[in-house]
Amino acid sequence: MPIKVFIYDDNESRRDSLKALVELTPEILFTGAAADCSNLANDMTAYEPDVVLMDINMPNVDGMEGLRQIRQSFPHIKVLMQTVFDDSEKIFTSIRNGASGYILKKDSPQRILQAIQEVH
Repeated sequence: MPIKVFIYDDNESRRDSLKALVELTPEILFTGAAADCSNLANDMTAYEPDVVLMDINMPNVDGMEGLRQIRQSFPHIKVLMQTVFDDSEKIFTSIRNGASGYILKKDSPQRILQAIQEVH
């Protein structure tokens, strides 16, 4: 049974490359993506992911709020926060608020896939 992954990232090319990475990995299944967490409840209900790759900084509804909503309404879903820089304050806050882990956007594709498998 593949690990189902949903991606939140406001950067379209980043979403596309994460999608391509996931689609090239047989044990991981890309289920969907969005530019922010505005429709989070609908996304989680429709796509039923096992793991969410969550960008911390997004317009409208950001990753911290998205994480809060997932923890509240979909506690079985694992959330991997992703950030551009090693912002220890935001990373610490997201882990404290229930994130399963985090990746840096500059991490290698292998490290990202490993992180998805580890939190799952």
